[in-house]
Amino acid sequence: MSGAGKTLILIAHERKLPDLIKLMKTRKAVFADYRLLATREIGEAIEEAVGLEVTSMFSGRKGGEIQLCGLICTNSVRAVFFIRDPENIRLDEPDITPFYRACDLNNVPLATNMVSAVALTHWLGRHLERDKPAEARLKEVK
Repeated sequence: MSGAGKTLILIAHERKLPDLIKLMKTRKAVFADYRLLATREIGEAIEEAVGLEVTSMFSGRKGGEIQLCGLICTNSVRAVFFIRDPENIRLDEPDITPFYRACDLNNVPLATNMVSAVALTHWLGRHLERDKPAEARLKEVK
């Protein structure tokens, strides 16, 4: 199956980065179970705010998103979080168009807004819930 790796790509337009960080803090156990890749700026912000290790590629201004997009075709990427700001499109923000194509061609899920990011996070973390001992699941229900 394509996209079967244990790597997540994390990109966010500047105004949406706080939303991505909030999601990562809320579901830290899910993200901790994967290798995280990002552009340098995003990676540093996530490491500082969330405390998870992120492998940073080039800066976005130096083609980091192009590096990340190319990795989708290697069958090592499980999912992509590319949280866009459709209201404030700036020329210096990463372009999502190549990600649409790479993800579609390689059957890799792509979250572009917070609703799809939350859904994708639940999908990625489904094994964590399944692997919990029965006692822990019962305590959560009570």
